[in-house]
Amino acid sequence: MDRKLTKRELFVAVFWPPFVGKIGYRGPVAAVSSVNKIGKFDVLPEHTNFISLVQKKLTLHLLDKKEIDYEFSRGVIEVSDNLVKVFLGI
Repeated sequence: MDRKLTKRELFVAVFWPPFVGKIGYRGPVAAVSSVNKIGKFDVLPEHTNFISLVQKKLTLHLLDKKEIDYEFSRGVIEVSDNLVKVFLGI
């Protein structure tokens, strides 16, 4: 992270196992959406810290209003102090 985030941003790092051959993401976003066992959820700036298993879909809501969608079978998301780490395809 080369610059300081505003209170309206999250910094996200999306990781795939090397053998999958898919490209991850590192950078600021406005929000993250995904699905866990309970249902759909969103992570917004200043979200409480948590870890969850995720499944099927992850959407990054970029600052310019564009979206990046990832499809996968399962993964893990960790949220702590506006830093979101997502490990997909595990």
